[in-house]
Amino acid sequence: KDSKLVMEFYCYDGNRLEYSDGTLQKQSMSEMVENSNVVNVKAKELLKTKEGLKLYYNEDGSFKVMILADLHMNTSANATDVQEVKDRVKLLVDRENPDFIIFTGDNTINSSSEAKLRANIDAMVSYIEEKQIPWCHVYGNHDHEGALSKEEQQKIYESYEYCVSKDVEPLSGVGNYVLGVYNLDGTLGSAIYLLDSGTYATNGGYDYIKDDQIAWYKETSELLQEYNNGKKVSSMMAFHIPLTENNDAYNNRNNQSIVTEMQGGRNENICCSNTDTNLFEVAFGRGDVKAIVTGHDHINDYMFNYKGIKLCSSPNISDLTYCNANIQGSRVFELNLKTIHNIPTYVSYIIERINPDKYSDYFETDVVLEDFSSDKTKVEATGYDAGSISGSATVEIIEGANGKLIKVERSQNGNFELDIKFDSEKYARLGNNKFLIVYVDFTEVDFRKSCFGLLSSDGTIPYRTDDKDSNSPFYYLADGSTSWTLMSHGWDGCFGTEQNCSVKGLKGYFALPIANFQKGTTTMSSETLVTGIYIYADISSNDYANKPFYYGNFALTDDYLTYFE
Repeated sequence: KDSKLVMEFYCYDGNRLEYSDGTLQKQSMSEMVENSNVVNVKAKELLKTKEGLKLYYNEDGSFKVMILADLHMNTSANATDVQEVKDRVKLLVDRENPDFIIFTGDNTINSSSEAKLRANIDAMVSYIEEKQIPWCHVYGNHDHEGALSKEEQQKIYESYEYCVSKDVEPLSGVGNYVLGVYNLDGTLGSAIYLLDSGTYATNGGYDYIKDDQIAWYKETSELLQEYNNGKKVSSMMAFHIPLTENNDAYNNRNNQSIVTEMQGGRNENICCSNTDTNLFEVAFGRGDVKAIVTGHDHINDYMFNYKGIKLCSSPNISDLTYCNANIQGSRVFELNLKTIHNIPTYVSYIIERINPDKYSDYFETDVVLEDFSSDKTKVEATGYDAGSISGSATVEIIEGANGKLIKVERSQNGNFELDIKFDSEKYARLGNNKFLIVYVDFTEVDFRKSCFGLLSSDGTIPYRTDDKDSNSPFYYLADGSTSWTLMSHGWDGCFGTEQNCSVKGLKGYFALPIANFQKGTTTMSSETLVTGIYIYADISSNDYANKPFYYGNFALTDDYLTYFE
């Protein structure tokens, strides 16, 4: 494969002759045994765990790993929020039944004593310990904040009965180690590398995996391959701060030759280090690491299969720090022996998604999605504006010249988000529909930015043009006109004054291409179950305060040009 001929000859006298690159070398059987013993001793020492806590694949070849990220446990926090974290750990553990759990950093914060650190860890792991599930941890950029050093914390973590965390090497950071997952016959099936990605870099920004840690990974990877009879050991890696390659993957997400698979979304900036290390290149060159998971970015739930390595973010489950309730959950990896070379992964969300298998019908084309004739239809404030909209805006259903409409009026400039949730009997798959039709009346207002979208069964985060992050077309049919006008969303997929797409005074129909609706980096398909309509808007100034604007006649069609014929 690498254009080098390597041949081994085992002779009757117990010696080995190796022919490599034109050189014939002789190695005695005793030397072979000695070398093999050294490899075995080193590998077993690196992979050693507490008595009775060696990790094994199940009889069906499965091994499920659950990630819990960024809990920020703090004994001075609101007791209700702490209990909420404990309840969510229990919910996820009971739902997923994992074989192993990894805490990927920012586990605790501001522990002012050993007793308080123990109280924080107790809140994290009490149910996991009760269920007798092995677990481990790495440190984030906040864990060191408090009275105890990471070296002192490490001893306390390791004192827990089912904790298999270690610190086996004198490397940068604390808690660099590797764990093995074994086949039932005792042979090594896969490995999990745990690394300390540090806190903050001296050159500004977040810290990174250092050269000595990368060299240790490479040496360990090669050692485990030799220990595994020359076969590379398929592995995953976990640490806190994302790599610069996570950003590269996001920026190349539309290049299918580089990013071959995507899930979830980049819902906030990827906060990687300013330093570009060569960890990814070394892992790529070794070819054994199939997935790398990080935390740090609390509301990111993406997975990019980047050059054959899945770069994954796990969202948090804690209200003790910034979060988004719609995204909170745990990333899960299935290290199945049959799929270890392409490890399946998904996010188990706290808010369970609607099961699309319960709905088999497709929306017909030219169908009215919502005419507000059902009292089961819900118009709800959503997103980060949910708290402010109730106090500074009114939303009501009125009878208009074009049927029932939503009337919105704000007492000041500002933004809002609305979910128009269908009666569940109206859920259906998108089918062949290509456009969302919306009637608007913006006679008296303009927006800083605004967009539409569709809700689906895979979460309350909508598919919307705002996630497209680029100009995209839509079409406008003014009241009384018979011809559509081509318009364009601004650079971030929104219309409005700051997007060079003013809609001041427009009154008529919009036809919005569904192909441009995205959730993070994913797009809708004919199989997507549509559960509602999404509206986002931010009126641009107080000049538009207390002036109403209207939405209505939401419909789907495969061809906007023929919709009114």
